[in-house]
Amino acid sequence: MSDQNQNGCLTIGEGVSLSGNFIVPDIAFISGTVNGELTAREILIGATGVVKGKVSADIIDVRGEIHQEVTSKKSLLIRSTGHVSGNITYVELEIEKGGDIQGTMVKTDAPSGSNYL
Repeated sequence: MSDQNQNGCLTIGEGVSLSGNFIVPDIAFISGTVNGELTAREILIGATGVVKGKVSADIIDVRGEIHQEVTSKKSLLIRSTGHVSGNITYVELEIEKGGDIQGTMVKTDAPSGSNYL
């Protein structure tokens, strides 16, 4: 890991389990387990990461698992090892071969005033 201070970021390592509501100003890296609500600008779920609860971010990249409620304001990327289930809201969706998505899916438009292409 870099010696640089990563202001506004959260890292949950493999084997770590947390419960609660988390608001992360920048990037959340999840390789452990989170139970509760997680809001960030960008959420990266590692292959060993599991999130159970309400997840919301501009960009969500899933190699592990998310269960319950997912809201991606820009893009949701499910990698080949990723599993997403529950109520899923997204603007843009990409699923690699082997990736799994189950539940209720709602495609929305990009927020007005967004410069996302």
